[in-house]
Amino acid sequence: MAKKSRIKIDWLCNDGRSNPAPGTVKIAKCGVCGKQMNVKRNVLGATSWVESVGHGKHRHDRFTCPNINEDWHKRIYRLKTDVYQEEINNCDPIGLEKMRQAAEKEILELLEVHAVR
Repeated sequence: MAKKSRIKIDWLCNDGRSNPAPGTVKIAKCGVCGKQMNVKRNVLGATSWVESVGHGKHRHDRFTCPNINEDWHKRIYRLKTDVYQEEINNCDPIGLEKMRQAAEKEILELLEVHAVR
């Protein structure tokens, strides 16, 4: 019988970045690998592409996962995004479930090797 993982995958989570209002969040964990994110407080800048293009900015705290540039971290995020896109675009629940199971298996393998939750 296969070993049951103690890691629970959050399919709808942050991608290793979060930009809440200043002082509203004490600590944040990465939605990809579960690591506590680094923080820069009271940053003045844009938090979205639209705001950046419009030269807008506002104060926020900038949380960033220390693993965000690692290939395995990017792979996990891509797997989650692919499942999410399939969920939105596909009406085949059996195909979606198979895709989710395959992604979950790969995600758990990557997390067991690279991340401590």
